[in-house]
Amino acid sequence: MKENSNKSNNIIKNFFIEFIILIIAIILMILNPNKALSGIMYALKMFFTLFPIIISVAFLTGFISEIIPKKTIAKIIGKESGIKGKSLGAFFGMFMVGPTYAFYPFFKELIDKGASVGVIATTIGSWAIKIQWLPFALGILGAKFVLLLNFFILIYSFIIGFIMDFFFNLKKHR
Repeated sequence: MKENSNKSNNIIKNFFIEFIILIIAIILMILNPNKALSGIMYALKMFFTLFPIIISVAFLTGFISEIIPKKTIAKIIGKESGIKGKSLGAFFGMFMVGPTYAFYPFFKELIDKGASVGVIATTIGSWAIKIQWLPFALGILGAKFVLLLNFFILIYSFIIGFIMDFFFNLKKHR
């Protein structure tokens, strides 16, 4: 009997947010079924929009995990990679598309394989640049604004990367 109780507690603990969302959804269905249905339709649309990205990231994460040795990742974007690793991270970050949070499992896998936290932070920071949108932004906002904005985003991405490395290395030395 106690074993079943532990399983129930683990399910609730592991899916706490999902249970809360389910309870809210049930309450909304009772209070305003039309709005709740509209919300469910929106959520499904969002799910099917994000599903290919999440699946792609899952495959990429699995590929990195199984194919690329930890030593290789540590050498290229590891803690000792310095400005070269952060530059590589910034370069890839500028070209990445999709929602950042969908790539968190991928970034976690890279960190577990020896990637520098600073490189990952620089990648996420430079993601805001969106090279593929530059022509559109230049046409609407003008060259001075877009180039200065992207220059400062890139600089701040590197600064954030070095700060993250500092704090994570500080934690290890204590």
